[in-house]
Amino acid sequence: MKYASVLLLGLLLWAPPARPEEKAVVKKIGGPAPAGAPVKEVQVSAKKYEFSPATLEVPLNTLVRFQLQATDKEHGFEIKSIKDSCVKFKPGAPATVEFYADKAGEFEFSCCKFCGMGHGRMKGKLAVK
Repeated sequence: MKYASVLLLGLLLWAPPARPEEKAVVKKIGGPAPAGAPVKEVQVSAKKYEFSPATLEVPLNTLVRFQLQATDKEHGFEIKSIKDSCVKFKPGAPATVEFYADKAGEFEFSCCKFCGMGHGRMKGKLAVK
């Protein structure tokens, strides 16, 4: 009984080493937004082969702030027509992407981190009107 108490106390006092907090990723893509531009925040979750929501509509001349969260594994987000727009994020380590929507049209976004066999169909659409 004495040894069991000591063992239990040792287990209660032992804690795994703390993991350093991962910094939230913030990436600005495309051109800069003018001062005072309206902001639209959009929550986007990524999970096995899909974004939710997969279709987004935003007004022209708006700073779109994508709040990205992975729910199952590491994923990526990029707007296909914007060079160097890829940002990767993991569960528990969300990312923010800011994009100034100064051109009307439809823009495809996709996962830019290989996430499995269905990776190629992990896409969405941003409509700027």
